[in-house]
Amino acid sequence: MKPPKFKHLVLGALPCDQLKAAGLVLPDGEVHFRIPAQRHAFTRHPTTYMTCVPFLSDAVQNPSHAGQSPLHKNDGFELVKEVRASGLIVLVSIYLKPSNNGIYFATSTYPLDEKKLTSRLKKGHLFEL
Repeated sequence: MKPPKFKHLVLGALPCDQLKAAGLVLPDGEVHFRIPAQRHAFTRHPTTYMTCVPFLSDAVQNPSHAGQSPLHKNDGFELVKEVRASGLIVLVSIYLKPSNNGIYFATSTYPLDEKKLTSRLKKGHLFEL
């Protein structure tokens, strides 16, 4: 599959008040998805990446779940959005520390299936918001 033409995306403000419910206390900031990170996501998930793109801003600004992967506990967190109308669960991973300008950077995106979402909730890696 040929990669799409990527452009820098501004996904919106991080919902810091909501994230406190998942134990993530973070300074306010915007989330951006840079071109190299988009290429990474496309390379890792070529058949599903494009299905996530229309829902990235909503996943960041209005997540249904948030948490941290045990593999990236010190450097990242995840926002998840259940898009019921599309039957899609979109995960956006984000670097934990904002830039000096208060910008958070998305590092990847991919869909989760219902089984994986349930498993991460049971293990305490994700929390419902």
